[in-house]
Amino acid sequence: MPSEEDPKLFERTTVKGLRAVLSPRKSFDFSCTACGKCCRGPGSVYFTPDDLKAVEEHLGLDAAGKADLRGRLIQAEENGYYVHRAGGACRLLGSDNRCTVYPVRPLQCRTYPFWPSSFVSRTDLEALAEECPGTLKGKGRRYSLLSTARRVNKTRRQFLEAQKEPDEHFMI
Repeated sequence: MPSEEDPKLFERTTVKGLRAVLSPRKSFDFSCTACGKCCRGPGSVYFTPDDLKAVEEHLGLDAAGKADLRGRLIQAEENGYYVHRAGGACRLLGSDNRCTVYPVRPLQCRTYPFWPSSFVSRTDLEALAEECPGTLKGKGRRYSLLSTARRVNKTRRQFLEAQKEPDEHFMI
């Protein structure tokens, strides 16, 4: 995965760029296998105060439940986002590998694997395919290069919109 300071993370994803990263493929294929691997292991989940409020409402939590959830989910704050570092599985992942808040999951979770960091280089894409059994296996939905670029660029725009300090931008 590229470093958070890699300027390519903030550049628009183009069909030409994807062609180089995906070559010799002419499309990107992905189908969620519900394996839960994207919700486990190292890494962080970034979510906004609005995301947290939606999760709390979805779970129907009272004041004590909200305080407990916040204590379990928030390990840091970064430029308008709360940061969840589980060090294992996400605290919202059920024992059946399903997200317990799927209808209101944060942007980062909703947009996986269409993150800017997944398409910077062939190495990044290969790492994604190694991690995610539903990626680049010739099965599932085929996304044209244009459709993939649009999804990645939309993710980038939405992720940056919630960040408060433009000089401190970071990317998923």
